Amino acid sequence: MIRKLVSQLRMRYLNLRAQTSAVDLSDDERLILALKWFQQTLLPGGGSAAKYSMMFNKWFPSYPETTAFWVNTLIYLQREKKEVFADVFGERPIVDELVKWLMTTQRKDGTFPGSYGDYKNQPPRVFNNGQIIFALTDYYEHFGNEKCLEAAIQSADWILKVQDGDGAWRQFTLNQLSSNTRTAWALIRLGKLTGENKYLQSGKANINFALQLQDKNDYFIDNGFSENEIPSTHTIAYALRGIVGAGIDLKEDNWIKAAERAYQRIMPLVGNDGFLAGEIDEEWKSDAAFCCLPGNCQLSVVGFALEAHTKNQEYAVTASKLLDYVKGKQLLSHSPMVNGGISGSWPVSGGYCSYDIPNWAARFFVDALILQEQYVLNQKNKS
Repeated sequence: MIRKLVSQLRMRYLNLRAQTSAVDLSDDERLILALKWFQQTLLPGGGSAAKYSMMFNKWFPSYPETTAFWVNTLIYLQREKKEVFADVFGERPIVDELVKWLMTTQRKDGTFPGSYGDYKNQPPRVFNNGQIIFALTDYYEHFGNEKCLEAAIQSADWILKVQDGDGAWRQFTLNQLSSNTRTAWALIRLGKLTGENKYLQSGKANINFALQLQDKNDYFIDNGFSENEIPSTHTIAYALRGIVGAGIDLKEDNWIKAAERAYQRIMPLVGNDGFLAGEIDEEWKSDAAFCCLPGNCQLSVVGFALEAHTKNQEYAVTASKLLDYVKGKQLLSHSPMVNGGISGSWPVSGGYCSYDIPNWAARFFVDALILQEQYVLNQKNKS
């Protein structure tokens, strides 16, 4: 107990020292900081550690789902921001390493594990398998690895087996029926890639199911990790990103408009400094005094994606606010396990991943930085 209290005091002190808003850093410098933090997450046995616990000063085991998240981002950086990528990773074949490790975690039934740790025996989750499919198909498209495509197909076939007739996934999932739209989007991508209609139809069925969960307040219900919790902006953003991404891919304007309505409800909740309460209920209200930093980054990504598609710059204004808030909270420390990371909450004692630095938070931060850079360049080219 004493050790825990001392750790909490140390983290409160870190809160005071970790605000980088007053530090003059370029976005590329912030990007490099985040990537160098990610490099620290790479474990000797393979994969990226799920998170670093500031409370207990330890790395958690590698997490297949969020290791997969990084594959897509790193493929982009390796091709489009070669200098930044080389500055951090040099000649290391980091993408190949991550994919090779991911493939070792697939089981005989085609599933990937739903969490970290006991990769062979723990139950699968639909959502996690969907995110891994994204990584494997992206890797196949860029590098032509047939084994990755086969692995993605095996995982997708299992996902189709456990899908209900109304398009929902209720087995092998948490209470995030809405945010399984990101799995639907992965299946749609796979269907377009392979020409297999069954994946397209499965993805469409789930998106249409999720749209039925949008209530009169434009809120997507049934979207928390458990039935009784108020959803975090993390899962709210998951739902919107899947709908927007799939809608753009299939040119389904009604899907995109549904996501727009929800995003427009979020926009007035964002403070001038970019603060957004980390949990939001079905009335678009919150008593939460913390910000879910991954959620901010993810909603920033949604905003930039919506602006790119609709040309409504209000979405980009909100996206920039959300991201700028997180820029000011990027951790600076003498410890390489902390330096450059993005904590789950701000303050770090908040309700999402308290005192943890999740690897997916840095990934969504990097994605948002990339999209903001693209938006700024597009605006300059117009002027």
